[in-house]
Amino acid sequence: MPPSALADKLDALVERLSKVAQDVRAGVVSLETDTPRRMGVAQVGTELINTVTLPEDQIHLFLPQLVHLTAVRVFIEWNGFDAIPQEDGATISYADLAAKIGGDPSLITRIARTLVANNTLKQVQTDHVAHTAYSRLLATPPHRAVLKLEFDDYLASFLSLPRYFARFGLRDPTDRLQTPLAFAQDRLGASAWDIWNSDPERLAGFMMTMTVMEAWAPARNPYDFGWVAQHPAAAKDGAERVLLVDVGGGRGHALGRILRENPGIEGRRCVLEDLKEVVGEVERERGEGLEGVRLVGMDFHAEQPVKNALVYHIRRCLHDYSDDESVAILRRLADAMAPDSRLLIVELIISDPPSAYQAALDLTMMVISGKERTLATWRDIVARAGLKITHVDVVEGGSGVVECMLGD
Repeated sequence: MPPSALADKLDALVERLSKVAQDVRAGVVSLETDTPRRMGVAQVGTELINTVTLPEDQIHLFLPQLVHLTAVRVFIEWNGFDAIPQEDGATISYADLAAKIGGDPSLITRIARTLVANNTLKQVQTDHVAHTAYSRLLATPPHRAVLKLEFDDYLASFLSLPRYFARFGLRDPTDRLQTPLAFAQDRLGASAWDIWNSDPERLAGFMMTMTVMEAWAPARNPYDFGWVAQHPAAAKDGAERVLLVDVGGGRGHALGRILRENPGIEGRRCVLEDLKEVVGEVERERGEGLEGVRLVGMDFHAEQPVKNALVYHIRRCLHDYSDDESVAILRRLADAMAPDSRLLIVELIISDPPSAYQAALDLTMMVISGKERTLATWRDIVARAGLKITHVDVVEGGSGVVECMLGD
C-alpha cells in the first residue's frame, strides 16, 4: 500500500476513535452499557491490525488466538481461575498455584504465562500471578459455561468441517439429524437438542450460556406495540380474541417485558407457547409480568393451536433452522392467521457483507443446521410461506423485527 494511502487509512481510524471519545466524554454514549457500539469500537482495532500488517503477517496471527483460547479452556477444566485469590491485589506464586491445581509446576506455569501474555492474567514480579477483571469473570459458572460450549461444541464442530463436507458434499447443512455438531461428536442421527438434553450437566451449561448471551446482547426489540391496545380487538367486546401469542417464547422473558412496557395489553389476552416441559417450568415459577398469561405446550413444527390472534411473535427461533424448515414453521403460523393478523419475527438481520461477529454467529448456527439471514433472505423465506413484509425495524448491531401479514 502506498505510504499516502496508508496514512489516510490511519487518519480515518483515528478520526472514528476521536468521535467516540468525544461522545463518551459528553455522555452521549456509554460503552459500558451499549454492547453494539462497544463492539463497533472494537472493530476499529481489527481494522487497524488489517491496515498495518502485511498479508504474510496475517497468516501467523491465528496461532496466538488459538493458543490463547486453548489455554483458557484447560485452565477452566483444572479450576485454575478458582485457585487464584479473588481479593484485589492478592497474588499466588506459580508453585502454590500448581500445588492447588494438583499439576506439575512447569506445565501450570507455561499455561498461566500464556494467559499472562494475552492479558487474561497478570504477572506480579517474576513468580506470582493475579486476577484481571476478565479472569475473575472466567471464575464464575455462567461464563465458564460459555467458554466450554464455544470450545467443546462449536470449535470442535469447526475443526470437523473439512471431513464433514468431504462426506456430505459442499452444500449447506440442512438436516437437523446430520449436523456438523453431531458429526464431530459421533452422534449422527441426533439433533443438537438431543445431544444437549442427553447430559444434565451439559444442558445446564447450555442454558447458562443462553442466559449470558441474552444479557450481553439482548435481541433488542424496537417495535412499537402501542397500536395493539388501541386496536378494536382489544376492546371489551372483542375479549374472546387473543391479542398476542409468543411462539417458542421460552420462559416468557420477552413477553413479560412487552407486557410491562405496554400496560394496555392485558396479560389474560396473551398466550405463551413452548414445549410442554418448558411451559411446565413456567407454570411452577412464573416470571414478572406473566400474571394471567395462558400457557400452551406445543411444538411449532406442528399445527398452531391458537387461531386468529392479532399478533404472533416469534423471537430467536428461526435462526436455529434451515430455510426450508423455517418456511414450514412460518406456514404453520400463516395458516392460523386472520387477514388482519400480524407476525413479528425478531431475529438478527445481518448486513451484506456482514461484520466479522455476524459472520461468526452465522457459522455457529450452521453447525446445528441453522443460519443467520440478510433482509433479502428474510424476504424470500417470508414470501415462500405465503406472507408479505409490511415493516422492518433494525437497530445498530443488526437486531431487528420483521413485521409480516398474509400475502395478497
